[in-house]
Amino acid sequence: MKTGGSFLVKPICQEEIFTPEKFSPEQQEIARTVKEFAEQRVRPNKQEIEKYNKELSLQLLRECGELGLLSIDIPEKYGGLGLDKVTSAIVAENIAYGMCASFSTTFGAHTGIGTLPLVFFGNEEQKQKYLPKLASAEWVAAYALTEPESGSDALAAKTTATLSKDGKFYILNGSKQFITNAAWANLFTTFAQVDGKKFTGFLVERNTPGLSIGPEEHKLGVKGSSTCSVYFENTKIPVQNVLGEIGRGAEIAFNSLNIGRFKLGAATLGGCKVSINEALQYASQRRQFGQLIREFDVIKSYFAEMVVRTYALDSIVYRTIGLIDEAIAQIPDSAQNYQQNVAEAIERFAIEASMCKVVGSETLWFVADTGLQIHGGYGFIEEYPMASILRDNRIDRIWEGTNEINRQIITGYFLKKSLMEELPVRESVKKIKPDGTSEMARSLQSEDPLYEEKLALEAAKELVLFVFNEAICEFGQDLRNEQQVAILLSDMFTDIYLMDSVLSRITQHFKSNGLDSIKLAVARTLCAERLPGLINSSRKILSAFYKDKYLQKALKQISSFEERLLLKTNVIELKRVIAEDLYETGGYHY
Repeated sequence: MKTGGSFLVKPICQEEIFTPEKFSPEQQEIARTVKEFAEQRVRPNKQEIEKYNKELSLQLLRECGELGLLSIDIPEKYGGLGLDKVTSAIVAENIAYGMCASFSTTFGAHTGIGTLPLVFFGNEEQKQKYLPKLASAEWVAAYALTEPESGSDALAAKTTATLSKDGKFYILNGSKQFITNAAWANLFTTFAQVDGKKFTGFLVERNTPGLSIGPEEHKLGVKGSSTCSVYFENTKIPVQNVLGEIGRGAEIAFNSLNIGRFKLGAATLGGCKVSINEALQYASQRRQFGQLIREFDVIKSYFAEMVVRTYALDSIVYRTIGLIDEAIAQIPDSAQNYQQNVAEAIERFAIEASMCKVVGSETLWFVADTGLQIHGGYGFIEEYPMASILRDNRIDRIWEGTNEINRQIITGYFLKKSLMEELPVRESVKKIKPDGTSEMARSLQSEDPLYEEKLALEAAKELVLFVFNEAICEFGQDLRNEQQVAILLSDMFTDIYLMDSVLSRITQHFKSNGLDSIKLAVARTLCAERLPGLINSSRKILSAFYKDKYLQKALKQISSFEERLLLKTNVIELKRVIAEDLYETGGYHY
């Protein structure tokens, strides 16, 4: 059984990965449909949506329902399409072509964390009652988890649920804040402490007495979406509306966030592609010093780096979702608690889901910021696209768990899987050979056009395994409390996943379509720029807990890896090649 994090201990290209090149004709058609809807119905209405036009946003959401875009994850028996998670991600990505993050937020909160807890953990009666309404947008969904005193620490929620004397209701008291879709929602998935300590999920209808909605928050971005507080004052919830089991709310909350994370990765991927295209359109018209600004060498480097980072994000998003779909496909349709088994399959790849969220949000920030810089002063003007893209993206590093929390999750899961021997970290460390003659290295073919990059990546895996194992030996389970070390490790794991995914994807492409010099340039640039950082992070980590002769010995071992990670790559020239290809094709097409 495949499990998350295995890319660290397996040779590169040992297994086929899912990539966008494998989209089925049906998935390609859905992508075109969503992109067309976004460009023709959402983009022209962006300015009006940003004025907080509730009726327009809900009308567009209903149009999405008519197209089946709200039904991807909902089983057919409840009015949905019951399609795979790859298709769900394709929809999330292509909605971004509407260039309206406010609508994308409304759409994403409804179809993701608003609907999926019910899909995965609802009972038959609940699904029959609510899912058809959510599939059509007759009802709008919201997910109410965050509280004033428990943001990232969700399980510390203060909202209480007390069983009524007649045993027919749970009486909720407390408040939630920063709830997307709150002012428009008809159904809330929320959480409360039963008997003060049993964290439990509930489905709450909008017209329930005792439920009230606060005023709209004045936000930095996504101004056309709804974000309010939700208040429960002796709110009587029928016992039939308990979601899942009493005391099992954490399972619902965190698995819902896992799904939200890879969907956010897909949504930010679409934002990256749109931002590159907008910046290129401007740079292809703006002249300074007698030439188009896109011809300046530094601008070429900017476009190339945007392409490289976006391609890497693209690769991990669909690799991750492919792994999840593969795991789900192994669950028999007749299995008892099928949807809960699906949620557990998704949790197996919580590492990769968090990586998609972190990389997606930070890549879009880089691309939007760089695109704004290419626009110069016009980038700072709201009539041009980059200002709103940058503002709207800022929240992506906060919701679905802050990026700091997600980095802790990545290292925490690696630690758990290592200690439980779900991942053979210590066994892999024992196989490391300083001269680079490990089994992984020997499996590579020298005639491979990416041989040097793959050889360096296998050395990088050994380096990260060595440093991770040293940290485990020093801290044990307390490693999760060493937050600075954990974040450094998380970024090292993520860089490995990015490089491994890109090299695997391009190798598969070469086998099917022959050599592609541009994709070769993308892979070489990514590896040449990511690998040196692993050495620096390794030294920081070991210096955090080793001293004197022990530190010197450890640093000497790090130095033995350094030459193996050093690539003699002309990154400057490769970036020119990538940029020229982007210019020739007129937009992102990778």
